[in-house]
This record gives sequence, structure tokens and C-alpha cells, in this order.
Amino acid sequence: MTQQQSVIVVTGGASGIGEATVRRFAGEPGRTVVIGDINLERAERLASELRGKGAAVHARKLDVASEQEVKAFCRQVLDTYGVPQVLVNSGGLLQNAVHLFDLDIEEYDRLQNVNVRGTLLVSRELARAMCETGSGSIINLCSLTSFRPSAQIGYAVGKAGLHMLTQVMAAQWGPQGVRVNAVAPGYTLTPAMQARIDSGERDPAAVVEKSALRRFVDPAEVAETIHFLCSPGASAITGAILPVDCGWLVTSAYAAYASQPS
Repeated sequence: MTQQQSVIVVTGGASGIGEATVRRFAGEPGRTVVIGDINLERAERLASELRGKGAAVHARKLDVASEQEVKAFCRQVLDTYGVPQVLVNSGGLLQNAVHLFDLDIEEYDRLQNVNVRGTLLVSRELARAMCETGSGSIINLCSLTSFRPSAQIGYAVGKAGLHMLTQVMAAQWGPQGVRVNAVAPGYTLTPAMQARIDSGERDPAAVVEKSALRRFVDPAEVAETIHFLCSPGASAITGAILPVDCGWLVTSAYAAYASQPS
């Protein structure tokens, strides 16, 4: 990925980790950042703010669950800005814990359509052009639930699927010079997470206690990891799933082991 005339596409880029990623790339010279988000008003506000600071940022409406919208969005990106050097698939939905007997199948289907199918649709459309040019970097948003079971059933099944999808993409598109990796954010203090804390649906004390670093992840920290995986410094990395979780995964496993030091 070069610094000159590089095109960065971020789906779900109007808030949370996606917004932090947009800000990270837009802060560098020579970047054209395209936000694709279902909330066009919020995306345009972010784009306008960053353009006021001299960045080249553009907002486009995108519902990743709609194949028609995905095709139109990707065609517009390619025709207007050129082949992206980076695609970050940040568009996605959260879910609260639910018992299998009480699972709403419509919600389950919506989670699969947005989190998994949407990632596949956008990646496939833009990766065709990346493969033709012989370079590119794609980042998918996995989760701690890519590694551990969770009662967020639709969300967890989807994120586990994204783990496999990332590896398949990496294997198939690597020979054409396209790298595909994923980040697996832990409990990240996004607006969506804060809303769940405020409503009592998440216990912040439990999150902090079970994390080795005793804190939440900041969205900017995930964005920094994404930036690294797209950089020349990660040029030999593909098919990797990198946790960014303040040590939640290691702590949950360590604390559950029967033998503990006194």
C-alpha cells in the first residue's frame, strides 16, 4: 500500500470502530477515504468534519444486507475513486444474550445477512478489481466470539463464520497479491456498547475484572491495529485473526483453570 492516491473503503464507517478507522486513515496525506454506511446523515457529518480539516473523505449510503446496494456502491467507488488499496468491513450488528428456545429467527437471519453475507458481498465485489491490479488489503471484523462460545447466538455464530471466511479469502486471493486479515476486538467502548451499559445490558465491572489490562478497549486502538495490518510492516501477514481485547481471552482461560497460585 502506497501513500499516494490510495483509496480506503470503510463499511459501517460512521460510528464506533468504523469511525475510528476512518479517522486513522484520513489523518494521513494521500488518502481518499470512502465511508459506506446505512446511516447516510451520520456518515456525511463525519465526512464533512474531516474535509474541514483537509482530508479527502466521502460518504455514500450502503446497506450491506442488500446485494443491489452493494453492487451499486462498489461500482460507484471503482468508477469515481479507483481500485481501493484497503477495504475494512466494519458494518455490523450487535446482539444481546438469548436462550436458544427464545431466539428470534428473524433477528438471527438479519445478523447473518449483515455481519457475514454483507462482508462477503462487499469483499467479493471489490476484491475482483484488487486481484486484477495485483494488490490490496482487506480487514474483517471478527470478535471474541470467534474463539469462545456466547449466548449472543446469532452474533457468535456469524463471527465464528467470519473467522473461516477470512481464511478462505486469504487462501484464494493471496496468489493475486491481496491480503485478508481480521481483528477480533474485545469489549470496546463504542457508543453501542455504552448504550448497553447505560441500559443495564452489560456489566462494566465484570468486563474490567476479566481483562488482564483491567479496562475496556478504545475504538482508536482497534483502528491502529487495522492500520498496521494494512501497512507494509504487515506485508507477510495474511489469514490472521488478531485479538485486540486487553487480554480478556487469556484471562478468561487462565482464571478458569483448576490450579491457581496462592
